[in-house]
Amino acid sequence: MNLTLTLGAMALVGAIGMLWWGVTARPSAARANLFAGLPQPEAPASKWASTLNGLGQATRRVLPNQLVDGLEVNLVQAGHPHGLDLPRLIGIKVALAGMSAFLLILAGKPVVALVAGGLLFFLPDYWVMSMRDKRQAAMQAEVADTIDQLTICVEAGLGFDSALARVATTTDGPLTEELRHTISDIQAGVPRAQALRMLADRAQIIEIRQLVTGLIQAQKHGVPLAQTLRTQSADMRLRRKQTLEEKAAKLTVKMLFPIIVCFVPVFMIIVAGPAFLSLGNL
Repeated sequence: MNLTLTLGAMALVGAIGMLWWGVTARPSAARANLFAGLPQPEAPASKWASTLNGLGQATRRVLPNQLVDGLEVNLVQAGHPHGLDLPRLIGIKVALAGMSAFLLILAGKPVVALVAGGLLFFLPDYWVMSMRDKRQAAMQAEVADTIDQLTICVEAGLGFDSALARVATTTDGPLTEELRHTISDIQAGVPRAQALRMLADRAQIIEIRQLVTGLIQAQKHGVPLAQTLRTQSADMRLRRKQTLEEKAAKLTVKMLFPIIVCFVPVFMIIVAGPAFLSLGNL
């Protein structure tokens, strides 16, 4: 029993350490300078990170295409957190599952090893999806202000591409990173409409998709961009106001359970407690 607990604790600590190390490993300074300014994730340069990368590339060939494609889409929408690319992430998944399963098999728990290996294999997927949701929420909060800046730049006489580059160099955040990616695509020769569609596909939020649709339609029909941006900005602010009002309306319902579970019992003890004590003394 003690051996089982010891090996289980070692598996848990090792899995957490492996996940943290695989996520936070950084490439060399020379490689970072070489790829500076490019939107692609940087490949790991350390020996162990390269091992994870090779393990992920080997495992990728045997995994179902639906699983790999879905993970890659989530990773792109999450913005490649900590510079993770798909092979390295798959390597982390395999290392987590294999190490925990091996230790539990040594402890004589093959069924538990199978379950634990499966759970730890999909643990990085959950982490990537949580990072994706946080990033999308941050982009939704930045959309209205970014459109206002674009509107000011366009009305000041800048072209749309120049205005986009100006906003991308004066702000910071996940939406700014996507704008820089879009600028890189346009500078590489990608048509503006296609680059904007790629922006909407990477962001996967309604506000960006609506903005891209409006800009493409304005470019197609010759509508002034400043007017389109001003209309989009007003709509985004109205949408954000409605979202906040919706969250405020749900707050009452969400507070009901903590009040009933935490406040009401204490209140009843304070109010009825002395009465029950008095009855006990009679």
